[in-house]
Amino acid sequence: MEKEIKCHLCEGKAVLKYEELKLDKGRIIIKNSPYYKCVECKEEFATSEQMHELSNKINTKFVFQRPIINAGRSLAVTLPADIVQYYKLKKGEKIKLIPESRKEIRISLS
Repeated sequence: MEKEIKCHLCEGKAVLKYEELKLDKGRIIIKNSPYYKCVECKEEFATSEQMHELSNKINTKFVFQRPIINAGRSLAVTLPADIVQYYKLKKGEKIKLIPESRKEIRISLS
């Protein structure tokens, strides 16, 4: 990643900076997120490469793989403690499983 690029607004010098990015009211924190700040007009922006990298980081950090297990005569999937805590789920609450395709199921809270 280049330390300096041309500003897309004023064509001045934009320098690489890093910040702590807080999402969802500070519940999700991504440290050292890169962006550029123009020395001339003070515009702050991210390149498409930086946005793509951020998107990949979010998609890999917030994906949970869980095994399908036996629960009596049924199959079950457990929920990670982080997900339970984040969504404030309680035993006995109901969720909806919505088939999106043969490879995808969406989960919705009732």
